[in-house]
Amino acid sequence: MEGIRSGALSESHYVEVKEQARNEQIAQTLASFAIDGGMFIIGIAEVKEGSVSKRLVPKPLAVEGMIERIDGISRNAIEPPLPVTTRVIQLGDGTGFVVVTVPPSPLAPHMTGSKYYGRGDASKHALSDAEVLRHHQRRQEQANIGIRLLDTAESSDPLLPSERNHGHIYLIAEPLMPVNANLVEQFLDDKDALRNFLVSGQNKCRPNLADVYPTPQYSTRIKHRELGVSMMNSDADEATQVPRPAGFSERSILDVELKESGGIRLLIGRGTDQGRTEEKFILDGLAVAYAQRLTFWTNVLSERYGYRSLWTLGLRINDVKGLRSHMTAIDDWGSFERPQTMHSDVYSRTITVSTDALERSPEGVVESLVGRLLKMLGTTQQHLGKVR
Repeated sequence: MEGIRSGALSESHYVEVKEQARNEQIAQTLASFAIDGGMFIIGIAEVKEGSVSKRLVPKPLAVEGMIERIDGISRNAIEPPLPVTTRVIQLGDGTGFVVVTVPPSPLAPHMTGSKYYGRGDASKHALSDAEVLRHHQRRQEQANIGIRLLDTAESSDPLLPSERNHGHIYLIAEPLMPVNANLVEQFLDDKDALRNFLVSGQNKCRPNLADVYPTPQYSTRIKHRELGVSMMNSDADEATQVPRPAGFSERSILDVELKESGGIRLLIGRGTDQGRTEEKFILDGLAVAYAQRLTFWTNVLSERYGYRSLWTLGLRINDVKGLRSHMTAIDDWGSFERPQTMHSDVYSRTITVSTDALERSPEGVVESLVGRLLKMLGTTQQHLGKVR
């Protein structure tokens, strides 16, 4: 209320107000915010003063059932459905204001009433075919960023392919809009904050996967890199040395790099491993554990940077052709049915997610990263099902 009276609140590319709104208008406004994010407030009138200027005036409305109404519109009147957060500010007499927050959507633009919508400086409009094409091209470019980052992570591996005995796991997370550079620098220069950040992800995965080696708490060595800083364990440090010291273990490598851009890059040297019979297995459980930790870490960074836009996340495991999951050996399924194996040598997946999705549905983010791998190996229930 005070913001309205003082003039601090005004309509913009990111804010729209209405005294009342029909379902069709609500759907159009929400869809228009999906590209860059924004806020829609119902219960505020725009009053003209003179021929040009305008001022905003509170016009509280009956708020009962409004949260359900907005939820139904966002799910059923917009294609694809658009996740939003609706909050009601009540005044005590059954009236109040409805505040709808729309995070940037990785699926933007969104359609309602057979039209796609976007925003100008302070209002919504139906997008032209050329604008829709441009936004779809932007989505493809975002997907390509994730692929390029995974390529860079793999090419930066200190072990050449000819030197490896195991497949390696690579994970990346990168903000698709600039973050607060000053906060990034402060984080990179604070060793205690870095260690606390890393250890905070130790148990942010399923209990049966939390202790699968290598685990984050042993990555205590800090190394500054050209574009960031790495927290690594001793084997990751030794992997960069020539010759490598006696006792070096490729399967123990864990290197977590925080980048000046605000992103994260991980290298894990145990994407595959050998059992007692010398048969190689895919450590899909380890990939799931670090996908869960990466999701947690990315959400933590979003909060620290005050970043509310989109991220690209990616996961890659190489040298997996013909291999089955380590879970099939644990469960001894082989006597009942032939275990599923990988048909290609590399599993690679990139996704674009909103900060809102990281916060509200981390399980969905993880499933988007590893779900296809687990389906191919037949281990979805073991890794993503309910914990018994």
